[in-house]
This record gives sequence, C-alpha cells and structure tokens, in this order.
Amino acid sequence: MTQPPIPANQSTIGGAFRFNREGYDHVETHALTTHDVESATVHGRNDEKIGTIHNLEIGVNGRITHAIIDVGGFLGMGVHSVRLPFSELTVLRETGGKDLRIHLDATKAILEAMPHHPT
Repeated sequence: MTQPPIPANQSTIGGAFRFNREGYDHVETHALTTHDVESATVHGRNDEKIGTIHNLEIGVNGRITHAIIDVGGFLGMGVHSVRLPFSELTVLRETGGKDLRIHLDATKAILEAMPHHPT
C-alpha cells in the first residue's frame, strides 16, 4: 500500500506531522517556557484556528509534558477542554522574532469528539 504524498508545508520528523512555515523555525520543547505558550492559539493542518492553550503540565524534569487545549465556546461558556501530549504539537518561532505558531495535526471536530478534560 502506498502512502499519500506529504504536503510541501509538512514533514514527518519523529513519526508525526511537523509543520513548516516560511520565516519560522522549529522550537524544541526544552527551549520553551510556560509563559511562551500559555494562551497561544493552536492551528490545525490547514492553518485554521482549532483551539487555545489553556494550561500546561510540567514533568519532574521541568519540561512541558502535556497541554490542555480549549476548543469552541464563547466568552468562556461551552468550552470543551482536551489534554494532549505536548509532543503532538509543533511549535514554530518567527526567525529572529518572538511570534509563536502552534500547530496540531487535527481538526476542531476531532478535538471536540475527544473526552473532556476538567480544568
């Protein structure tokens, strides 16, 4: 069986989609602080907004292990929160800048179908 072609803006480093964006570089998890990514917008495969990072979990080694992502809702009402391993997210930082782009190989509908994680 042949695999479908990988779009030009993605690679499969580490067994998961790794998004690429012109003018942005990949950021390794150990180079991030919670301040860098809390409240950041999470974008899906087609660059659409699919959620916002609500909270982060830190491991015993001081590194980010999981992200709690809020999906949907309006003004805090009807928000659906999900917990994902941080390794499933691709974090890009503007080359020579501070802007962060966070991507996840999922859709809003996929996240909304996941079990709710209490916040």
